[in-house]
Amino acid sequence: MILCLGAGAAFAVQPVLGSLALDRGSELVPLLGWRYLLAAVVLAALSRRRLRTLPWRIGVSAFGLGVVLYSADSFLFYSALERTSAPFASLLHYAHLALVVGAAAALGRERLDARRLAALVAILGGVALVGGGAVDPDVVGVVLALLSAGVYAVYILASDRLLRGVDPIAYSTLLTAGAAVSFLALGGSRGTLADIGGAAGVGAIVGGALIGSVFALTAFLAGIRLVGPGTASLGVPIRRSSLGAVRGSRCLTCVPLIGRSAPIFRSAAAGERTARLSGRTVRVSGRGCAARVFRISTCRSARTAL
Repeated sequence: MILCLGAGAAFAVQPVLGSLALDRGSELVPLLGWRYLLAAVVLAALSRRRLRTLPWRIGVSAFGLGVVLYSADSFLFYSALERTSAPFASLLHYAHLALVVGAAAALGRERLDARRLAALVAILGGVALVGGGAVDPDVVGVVLALLSAGVYAVYILASDRLLRGVDPIAYSTLLTAGAAVSFLALGGSRGTLADIGGAAGVGAIVGGALIGSVFALTAFLAGIRLVGPGTASLGVPIRRSSLGAVRGSRCLTCVPLIGRSAPIFRSAAAGERTARLSGRTVRVSGRGCAARVFRISTCRSARTAL
């Protein structure tokens, strides 16, 4: 679960950087297009041989998810940022948790036990607390953030199926490449590719690419591969919400409630874990199981790279 918690902390940086760049005149489409292009280049350099051995069907599917779902989620979420605060938009985005956890249980991919349900209720309780405290929230911004949450849930569930036995860095390379193609094509048709908002835009592009995509995205996808979509998704808001509250004092009220869900979530995650590696299932249980599963994944990736 260290991967998911780290991803949550890194994901929290993106809305702040993005909103700063948008406030300084950056256009949304080129901001995201150049970010995902830089991320795809860095990830391609990191994945190397693993990218060449990726099954073509998985590669095409990952690229297609990037072109359609991943780019749609980003566009909707950052469009919401143009109308509301970064913490409020981020917390509305957590509506995807209910969809992912419920769908994963309905599809038989994960069990919806009492501990996972308690973690979900605690986190969503924090979201409701923040939403109730918002002053005159922009209705369009709220709708955009919730639509983004729905698209993100579909992307997570689709990635869960595609990631079985697949290196997450190679998968992320094609995912971000697809998103880059989508945004750069749109920006080129509009003639706005150079409108990135100066130094703030460059900072948002580089920071979003390296922190939000190269690290956070690959860590989160690795978490999905190791512990499943629902458990991995529940791990992200625990750190992301606390960091996201830095901007906008209205959102500070949610931090204690979401923070209290961390022990519940760790208890749920410390039970039985399932790692789906190369088409086989490895079950581990007890304390420290996340570290043991991660070592299994590392060895598997090393063998694949040879």
